[in-house]
Amino acid sequence: MTKSKIFLWVLVSFIAGIAVRSFIALPYVLAWVFVMVGAIEFAVGVRRIEKKLALGGLFLIAFVAGALRFDVVDHRGPALPSQFGHTSLVRGIVADDPVVSEASQRMKIKVVSLGDYAAEPPFFMIATARRMPAYRIGDELEITGEIERPENFSDFDYVSYLRRDGIGAVMSFPDIRKIGEGKGNPVVLALSRLKHAFEEKIDAALPEPHAGFLKGLLLGERSMLPDNITTDFQIAGVGHIVALSGYNITIVGRSLMDVLLLFTVPFTVSFWVAIAGITLFIAMTGAAASTVRAGIMGVLLLVAEREGRMYRMTNALVFAAAAMIAYNPYLLRFDAGFQLSFLATVGILYLAPRLEYRMGGADGSGFTRKPAGGRIISRIRKTLAETLSAQIMVLPLIISLFGRVSLISPVANILILAAVPYAMAVGFAAGMLGFVWPLASIVVGWGAWALLEYQLRVVAFLARVPFASVAAGAWIVAPLLALYMIVLLRLYKKAKQKG
Repeated sequence: MTKSKIFLWVLVSFIAGIAVRSFIALPYVLAWVFVMVGAIEFAVGVRRIEKKLALGGLFLIAFVAGALRFDVVDHRGPALPSQFGHTSLVRGIVADDPVVSEASQRMKIKVVSLGDYAAEPPFFMIATARRMPAYRIGDELEITGEIERPENFSDFDYVSYLRRDGIGAVMSFPDIRKIGEGKGNPVVLALSRLKHAFEEKIDAALPEPHAGFLKGLLLGERSMLPDNITTDFQIAGVGHIVALSGYNITIVGRSLMDVLLLFTVPFTVSFWVAIAGITLFIAMTGAAASTVRAGIMGVLLLVAEREGRMYRMTNALVFAAAAMIAYNPYLLRFDAGFQLSFLATVGILYLAPRLEYRMGGADGSGFTRKPAGGRIISRIRKTLAETLSAQIMVLPLIISLFGRVSLISPVANILILAAVPYAMAVGFAAGMLGFVWPLASIVVGWGAWALLEYQLRVVAFLARVPFASVAAGAWIVAPLLALYMIVLLRLYKKAKQKG
């Protein structure tokens, strides 16, 4: 086994440890017994030059390390107050941008004191308030209301969803008094102000619902889309385009590279400018944790394209996933966004090249076929292959999470995805121009409006096609996974025979 493969399996073992521990408690005594056994195996294997024994010990240690990492975070928080069920005076700071809907806003509050006593350690809670007055990240608030334990919905594990962010309490429509602002990390506050200023420029350049749709494309802000449009996107199977995913980030990078290459800028220079552009884009969107994770996935996809061999990216992809999961172990089981983004990235890296090859293109994986068709046809073929690959990979999880499958999704994606990068690019330009030349921002906004209007009309039409979306029971997930395993084994055998 090569060093590269050893490193890969150490990472996989670490992730497996976190996964198992998220379902099953592992007593500390037993964990340290496993560590000792692994250490002995490794030492004996190295001494006797028995590679399999040494590797077995190393992988066992990595597995236990993953389980212990989950334990550390699980025991550390969230701290839960003793005032559950009682009306309390809470002083806290808005820790993230509120999620705003038509009638309310939902805020993540870092509680620093309860009544006359400091909260040690500080804990987080969700406060749902009326939409107005509006609050922002960094606002210091005095909140009076009943602190409650979060409860699961009939079809959603809300407790675990909150726990991934260290949240263990909720408060509904309390009395709120703003007593300060600008509290917290100055960098985060500056990025948030930049994001809100950018949103205001988009609002000035475009009418609704187009402005809300553009903010979904660029910023992942779906809360301002009307409910009927959100439902249409779900039925048509294109809800992913208004969630800031690794694929959306890749679109930003590719578009920037295409523009630079059009002006004969060298490929290497274009690549690094695109990476810098992605970094700036993440900063413009507020650099939220989910956006940073999407950025990492997007950069990996661009690097894979640059290297020309998608299959060489396995270690980088697994390392990125392991690093993110090590930082927040709850992501692996409780964050559907992370799960969907990772699986979609896997599909784009490994399945899309084969599909693109079957469609007459070069897949970047060692095949030498010359792509059929011109540049535009090649880009459409690539987009279609990547979209289908991502959807194939996330299908079992989509069924498990939502219990529905969009049958019209492939058609919807083919019709609108080609317009997405142009809508993002023109919309981004309109927003940026708003800072320096408002009139030009409005003019460019007309172009963005046309692209966004096309997509909204296509989605609205397809969402009303009979049987566009059908219910799918959870029972179908197991045979679907079995089918995937059979296909993977066949591909593995073919690769082994070739190599």
